[in-house]
Amino acid sequence: MEKPDKNTMRKDFLARRRGISKEQRAEKSRAIMEKILELDLYKNADWLFCYIDMGSEVITTDLIKRAWKDGKRVAVPIALKDRYMYFVEISTFDNMSRSDIGVMEPDIASDRQVYPDNSSLMIVPGSMFDINKNRSGYGGGYYDTYTEKYNVNNTVGVCYDIQLVKEIPVEPFDRKLKMVITEKRTIE
Repeated sequence: MEKPDKNTMRKDFLARRRGISKEQRAEKSRAIMEKILELDLYKNADWLFCYIDMGSEVITTDLIKRAWKDGKRVAVPIALKDRYMYFVEISTFDNMSRSDIGVMEPDIASDRQVYPDNSSLMIVPGSMFDINKNRSGYGGGYYDTYTEKYNVNNTVGVCYDIQLVKEIPVEPFDRKLKMVITEKRTIE
């Protein structure tokens, strides 16, 4: 029996994720956030680079609000065509608009982008993850391209436990995460 291809697996995992009720997503996301707040990576970070959740993704808005409360600076991604993504600082959720793919983004030009360093923590979404800290996103390669280009090391993948399996297909350009956190497990 041949292994399913990455795109087929991605669709399956995204369907599983969509099957989680809104209430369960909120509960599981809170559990994931609590684990992040306990990390030295979080406690020692000056910056939190974090996506703004959409659809059935792990909810990050409470984490972002907590980071502001904890005195951290927060940067969120803006994704354009051809795997070009940049991060900009936000200090409020005001003045956001929905992009073509449904992501809430601030209207801030790339000349105001900020860059992660070793005192930054980056929270990374995805469709599926494995216990070897590999991830698969949504097929665009944005995070792999970005973390490679800027040598981002403090990357934490967040997902629901049903998105974490023993092994996923890996391509040469895929970048491993520093850790993966679900509501049940932390893989370091």
